[in-house]
Amino acid sequence: MGALKAAWERLRAWSVRHGATVSLVASVVLVAYFAVSVIHFALDGHPLSYLDEHVHFDTALKLHAGELSYRGALVGQGVVQEWACGVGHQAGPPLHGCDHPELSASSLPSGKYTSGYIHYPTYFVLAELFRWPIDLLPGDRSALDVYRLFSALCMILGVIASGAAAYALGIRRVGLIAAVTVPVAASTIMVMGGIVNPNSLGVLCGALIAGTGIAWIRRGRGFVWFAVAAAFGSSVAVVCSLPVGGFLLAMLVTLLARRFGWRVTYEQWRPRWWQLGALAALVLAPVVLWGRYIAATATVSNAQVYGAYPFRGWSTLLIGVSAELGALHTPWTDWDMAMATSPDLAAQLMRAVATGWPVAITALIFGGLVFTVLRSNFDERTRFPHTAFTRRNLNPVHLLAIGTLAALILYPAAMRFSNVLTFGIDIGIVARYSIAFGPVLVILLLLRVRQRATHWLLSGAGAIGMITVAGVWL
Repeated sequence: MGALKAAWERLRAWSVRHGATVSLVASVVLVAYFAVSVIHFALDGHPLSYLDEHVHFDTALKLHAGELSYRGALVGQGVVQEWACGVGHQAGPPLHGCDHPELSASSLPSGKYTSGYIHYPTYFVLAELFRWPIDLLPGDRSALDVYRLFSALCMILGVIASGAAAYALGIRRVGLIAAVTVPVAASTIMVMGGIVNPNSLGVLCGALIAGTGIAWIRRGRGFVWFAVAAAFGSSVAVVCSLPVGGFLLAMLVTLLARRFGWRVTYEQWRPRWWQLGALAALVLAPVVLWGRYIAATATVSNAQVYGAYPFRGWSTLLIGVSAELGALHTPWTDWDMAMATSPDLAAQLMRAVATGWPVAITALIFGGLVFTVLRSNFDERTRFPHTAFTRRNLNPVHLLAIGTLAALILYPAAMRFSNVLTFGIDIGIVARYSIAFGPVLVILLLLRVRQRATHWLLSGAGAIGMITVAGVWL
């Protein structure tokens, strides 16, 4: 027993000295593994995805030709040819074959009109800037492969940014492993890195917002960087700026609480009303401006483009909005059609684990955060007793956790209602719109719960999720 105890003490001493370095190396290895897998998936020639990939590919091709998509634009012939004669589509072949003289946008099962105009051009402009130097290289290459490779790069940068944000906020050792793995530990998230889709920037936007926003709260400076991150997210897509909602709520409560004599844990953080207004404007401005562009350039009605999803009345909408409020739109879900169907035993075993693993991730993240939110103690390092409310003490990071959970619960209902007012369509809100929340939720939990066992649990769950999901594609 004495020898065993001595060996254990030596192991503990070694982990104290070298644990941070080992965790950093492990994080780098996992990111490299993820990068190889996502790039392999992006370039393997898989069919166009159900997740509107042909629409996004069409928008990219139009921009390459110097055109902006608009309501009433037909799906271009480049996409039609790729669908019929190239990689195909998960939805199946078009009505006419590859060499049929009547092969056109009207042959597509999805309809002849593109819905790509609803997306801001930011992602597609960046993709075009990525494609430009590649086109200067000798040799022929598929435009689809180039755009998919850009999405892979965006997703990889998102994972790196998530780790960098966590490191900058003081998260070390196994917590760092959790920060780079958990935000992408589900197939629905990772598939965005292998298809043409603006949501491939979701993890990057969420990581930038989390890192700059929490740093501003804890240090009392750096609002400009947070505003830049918020502006970048809102210029990519509405869903990429959703995590800003949690910060807006924390700012609002803090401004009101200080006016009524409450004390804030981070005294150096003193948000201003103009900052609250500026952030709200940064989030809403692209929605308003792009809406004006859509209205000014439209050549057909919403009904002609979205005939399959008509608004069926306010009672139906009320039921739909209630359904959105009752559903947890977790960032971590499984998209089985995105995964490989290799007969290899290792791939099948990984696929089996990856199928249900997002449920475990969701339970860990939301369960942990809800536990911290329900605690009466508002102080991050538990310095105050359970009389925090009577002492009038507020912790902005705690408020941020509450605001983030509230934004995640409320945005689907608001978005469904907005779709009726803006586009005249009533369709359910899918969970993948929550992808940008991933880094924020993970970093908040790592900061709020400092227990080593919790960090080990999160890092283990994240590593298993990343390895199994990414491993199916290798």
